[in-house]
Amino acid sequence: MGGTPFVVIGGGPAGAVAAARLAQRGEAVIVLEKAAFPRFRLGESLLPQSLHVLEALGALDEVRARFLVKKGAQFHDDASSRATRFSFDGAFDNRYDYAFQVPRDEFDAILLARAAALGADVRHGWTVTRAIAAAGGGVTGVVACDPDGREHSVEARFVIDASGRDALFAHDGRATERLDGLENTALYAHVRGMAREEGDREGDVHIVLFDGGWHWVIPFKDGRTSVGAVVTRAWMRANGAAGGARGADARDVPDALFSKAVEASSAMSRLMKGAERLWPARAAADFSYRVGKPFGEGWVAVGDAGGFIDPLFSTGVHIAMWGAFEAVPAILEGTLPAWDGRVRAGADLFLAAVRGFYKGALQPYMFTSNPRTYLRRAITSMLSGDVFADTRWTRDMRERLVTIVGAGA
Repeated sequence: MGGTPFVVIGGGPAGAVAAARLAQRGEAVIVLEKAAFPRFRLGESLLPQSLHVLEALGALDEVRARFLVKKGAQFHDDASSRATRFSFDGAFDNRYDYAFQVPRDEFDAILLARAAALGADVRHGWTVTRAIAAAGGGVTGVVACDPDGREHSVEARFVIDASGRDALFAHDGRATERLDGLENTALYAHVRGMAREEGDREGDVHIVLFDGGWHWVIPFKDGRTSVGAVVTRAWMRANGAAGGARGADARDVPDALFSKAVEASSAMSRLMKGAERLWPARAAADFSYRVGKPFGEGWVAVGDAGGFIDPLFSTGVHIAMWGAFEAVPAILEGTLPAWDGRVRAGADLFLAAVRGFYKGALQPYMFTSNPRTYLRRAITSMLSGDVFADTRWTRDMRERLVTIVGAGA
């Protein structure tokens, strides 16, 4: 490999996948990652439709050996005491009828190591500060600080912004737009000793609806479980000084709020019985946003740098991996507008489902005791991540969400 390289900003799933695929194609590529790996991240539940990316990059066997298999998703509704399970083998495209539950420190390190093994020049501790703009417009590289604080200009054939929610290029261009109604907060921790089902259900992700938001339960192979609550602004305003938070050390407030969120849910309280928290719960802003135009002359934004959707359906890593994988041929072939259309259509379908869920309009379709086979398969296909192809069910699901569910996009 030689010549002016591609530069990838960030070594998370989007950046690692983009770098690995570029290296596979014989392109010179530099990854500038500001953090030292391993590092903690949320977004720990993969979707089946991401697995073809792992297989194409030669990482699937290691992921299979390291992580717990996930074959379905279970939803619990506190208000009605209803529960339902979607098994991924019920999707229209069920070539991959499973996924994995992955602690992100390990998973991200595997992907980035795979990019390096394929030939990418991975540099940790490098912080990109700005793009280098060409005189006539466009981007010709980046300015970055190395681990010693020295500034460097790094020329690039093309820059891929995979900087996550830092969204370096989008924020610099004032291209981000917050999505109304999805200004939530995530409260999260890891626990041990949580009871699990056996067999095919052991690795299921659990989503629990309660008055104020929803909980997640994500089991890991080593016996730990990731738990969290995504709560609305209204819930935070009503409970921000409650549950022991009043007068407490600021570091203790998220833990107190998480405890209160668990207590507010009968289903989550039952699931958490006997669990030992491994560290106090933490909090993170969970505001969803979209980016008006995630590409331009000499650059493209992938993953969260190109938009972020509420994590209800575990979409973040999936959109990041799929979008980055497909961005590489689009860059090389000059078809980024078509790529953007496919990514946006899939993300908008997820977004419509999320909005429908929060409005309570999607639940009757998910929890019905005798669902129509076609509709259940369509919901299962969405939950498996099969949203980027233009198929009958995606067109129908989008129409249902906008007109029947009233979600809007």
